[in-house]
Amino acid sequence: MKEDIQKLINSAITGYKIHKETGISESTISRIRSGKIEIGSISLDNAIKLHEFYKQHKEEIKLS
Repeated sequence: MKEDIQKLINSAITGYKIHKETGISESTISRIRSGKIEIGSISLDNAIKLHEFYKQHKEEIKLS
């Protein structure tokens, strides 16, 4: 799960798109991307949301 979330965070998918589909704030996504928050430190709820988003957009992430 952690590796999948890392792929999503490193992808070209915008924080806005992730926010709109997961409900996770853009600022939280930005802090994860900048390294201010480690993936291992996010809440279980947010990890599940990000992983579900990753699974739904896996092909798009591979192309970015």
